[in-house]
Amino acid sequence: MTPHVSPRISESGQATLELALSLPLFALLILGTAEIANLAWNSVQVNNAARAGAAYASLSRANAASTSEIQIAAQNEAPKIITSPTTQVSSTQICYCISGSTTTTDSGCTNTTLTTCPSPDIIQVAVRVNVNAPVTPLVRYAGLPASYTIHAQATLGVEQ
Repeated sequence: MTPHVSPRISESGQATLELALSLPLFALLILGTAEIANLAWNSVQVNNAARAGAAYASLSRANAASTSEIQIAAQNEAPKIITSPTTQVSSTQICYCISGSTTTTDSGCTNTTLTTCPSPDIIQVAVRVNVNAPVTPLVRYAGLPASYTIHAQATLGVEQ
């Protein structure tokens, strides 16, 4: 039988020292993961808001022309993030004159596009919704911005 050897004095407290050195790194890793999750969640919410605004606008030409209703549809999708829809949500109608070989685009759908598109060609109307939302990090880090702006865009064809 081997006699029980007590640890040397120099080895006592080694586990405590290792824990003291690794715990701050572990805490930083957890905080970083939470920050990335926060930014990802907010990004998904802003993208969903852009899609919701575009989906509402795609229902009819009247809906596509109603900027305030598109803004409300986007805000209803992400009410905690979109607090000022008049400055955070914008929409643009886009007209395409589609012929057999070429496509002419007019951003804004002026009457010029509608009158210069010859008879057998097809006029396709789409709406593009842009959403910008500021996101505040969970923890303020030195050297990093106090907030980030997330941009999202969605484009859908309008029902004729």
